[in-house]
Amino acid sequence: MSIMIDLPPAMAQEAQGYADLRGTTLEQILFDYLKSELARKAEVDKALAKLDGLVRQSHGRLSKPYKFNRADAYEPEVPCA
Repeated sequence: MSIMIDLPPAMAQEAQGYADLRGTTLEQILFDYLKSELARKAEVDKALAKLDGLVRQSHGRLSKPYKFNRADAYEPEVPCA
C-alpha cells in the first residue's frame, strides 16, 4: 500500500534529518510509530474490557443505582435567630 503525506518543506527536511541521525528511513519511523500505537490501543481496549467484566461481576452495596442530588452536598440551612 502506498500512502502520501504532505508535509511543509521545513518539517520534511527536519524529519529526514532526524531519520538520518537514527540511521533509518522516515518510512520505518512511521511504521514503528503506528505499530506501537496500535499495540498500545489494543492493550487499552483489553484492559477496559477486563474492567467492564469486573464491574459486571461485582455486586455493589447499593440496592438501587445512586442518583446524585446537589442538595445532599450541602448542610441544611438554619434559620437565623
